[in-house]
Formats: sequence, C-alpha cells, structure tokens
Amino acid sequence: MSDSPLSPASLRTRIQQLLLQLPPVQRADARYHEVEQELLHGLKHRLESLNEPGELEGPPHSLHELLDVSMEQSVTQAQAMLLQRQLEQLTADEARLLAALSDGSAFPLLTVQSGGRFSRGEVLHRYSNVGRAAGIQCNDFIALYLSRLFAQGLVIASAFTESLRTDYELCEGDSGFRSAEAELKTHLPKLSTRRETLRISPLGRQLWALMTIPADVEE
Repeated sequence: MSDSPLSPASLRTRIQQLLLQLPPVQRADARYHEVEQELLHGLKHRLESLNEPGELEGPPHSLHELLDVSMEQSVTQAQAMLLQRQLEQLTADEARLLAALSDGSAFPLLTVQSGGRFSRGEVLHRYSNVGRAAGIQCNDFIALYLSRLFAQGLVIASAFTESLRTDYELCEGDSGFRSAEAELKTHLPKLSTRRETLRISPLGRQLWALMTIPADVEE
C-alpha cells in the first residue's frame, strides 16, 4: 500500500524535497562540494610536492630511502644534495677560513704530534694565523675548526714554506699555542711540533667552486 499524501513518510519526503529546492540550501550544498574538491586538489598537490623525484624533504630515515632517491636523481640534484649536507656541517667561521684559502693562499701551520722527532704519532693540536687573517669570531677555537676541516678533507698540510718563516715564529710565540703545547707536555712528555703549510685541498677547491656559483647562473 502506497503512502497517503498526509502520511508521516510522505510529509518527510516532501519536506526534504522542498528544502533542497530552496536557494540557501542549494548554495550550501554546492559550496560543500566545491570546498571538498579544493581540499582534495590541495592535498594531492602537496603530496606531489613532498615527493619530487630525486629529492628528499629533510634527512633520510634509512639507507633504502637514499638508494630509492638515487635511482631518479639528476646530476644537478645529486650535487645539490651533496652541497646541502656539506653546508650543514660547516660553521660560519669555518666558511670564512675556506674563503681565505680559496684563492690559493697559504698560511703557516703548527702541528703538535705525539711521539718523537722520528716517530710521528697522533695529531693532538693544530694552530695557524689563518683565523685572524680571515676575521673569524672565535679565534680561540681555531684548533677545533682546523681539525674539523681536516676531517672533512677540505684542507691539507704541505711541507714547510721558507717565505713564511717569520709567520711561523710569530705563531710559535702566540700565548694560546704556547699554553696548549705546555699542557699537552704535562700529559705526554714525548711531543714533536712540525712547521707545515695550510692550504685548501683539491676537494675543498671543487666544493668551494660549486657552493659559490651564482643563483642566476645555476638556474
């Protein structure tokens, strides 16, 4: 038996039909679907931007993630990732040190090692006046800066340079260097101090060239 025009079911159906025909309800319903589509489109775009082929958002969470990215990377993307990681390891003072060395300039380097004159051991301390020449802020930590740059392979120590003889003598008379050397000798009587020359390494020069490419040229 069909519902009569006055039955509760018929009235509910008729009321719903009338409400949907009202302009405010129709506009609200249309706006809901419009907002829904905007949200879905925005979410899709955001997900796509977070998964650009050959790029990572933030540090990798696993080796497999890096290997997956490497399958889609271009040369430019690989270089950008390398430079980003390298820059994350540098302080502003260390960047100034590299800048002072980047044109091929050489600076005196005093290297304190364990062992005697003929038996080199572990490098315990390094000192140079390159910090003052570069205008770094924390010159008291030049030994730490140098150890970090050596560990990253960005600088090298070559043989004694005769033309820097006076600079070596000034470095040896520096109060900070003398204090560090004296303190080391209280714990390790057998020490040797070598006069060497601080230079930027081939790797350091290559990375410096990449890091200083102007943005408009890179684009």
